[in-house]
Amino acid sequence: VIQPLKHHTKPIFDIKQVVDKNELLVASEDGSVSVWNLNTLELLHTIQVSHDTVRSIAVSTHKKHVAFGCRDNSIRIYDLEDYGYLTTLHGHTMSVFSLEYSPKGDYLISGARDAQVKIWDTLEYTLLQNIPAHLFAVNHIAFHPSLPYFATASMDKSIKIWDAHNFKLRKAISREKGYACHALSINKLVWNGDQLISVSDDKRVMIWNISF
Repeated sequence: VIQPLKHHTKPIFDIKQVVDKNELLVASEDGSVSVWNLNTLELLHTIQVSHDTVRSIAVSTHKKHVAFGCRDNSIRIYDLEDYGYLTTLHGHTMSVFSLEYSPKGDYLISGARDAQVKIWDTLEYTLLQNIPAHLFAVNHIAFHPSLPYFATASMDKSIKIWDAHNFKLRKAISREKGYACHALSINKLVWNGDQLISVSDDKRVMIWNISF
């Protein structure tokens, strides 16, 4: 260990790097997000985002915004330059578990414990579309690195692939669909080209060849 970064008083749920600024954002159950300089490992700021847990972080370098998903069902948007507060998005009825900006930064996707996926315009941060995506919590959202698709992982033990233009479902991967899929909640996804890697509470890592 080079140096432990000690600051938060409660468990930590997410971290994200702000590459352009060489900073690290750390989200905690104490309702705050700490900002660290990755060169000096110095604490630069503490943002008191919510009175409750901050579960997820998404960074849009195109729009220079950062979004925080909270246990109080809200999404809070801040300026990435000075970490000033911009607006709060309401719509989910349960804790916001996952956030991801589109590659061009023109919309934000949120997934929550309410099993819904919501698409938000990033110009005015208005709701563009609600998708009843899963049966249980949406744990993670991941965009394909080069093609216009994104994947969602859920507590309902399924993975779904969506069109990033019209938000239509393109593929569902689950045991009910005949795939040798995970037996428990799917927690995280990562793309490796056209391969999608998933991890689950069932202790397994699975690699999927996705054809479009």
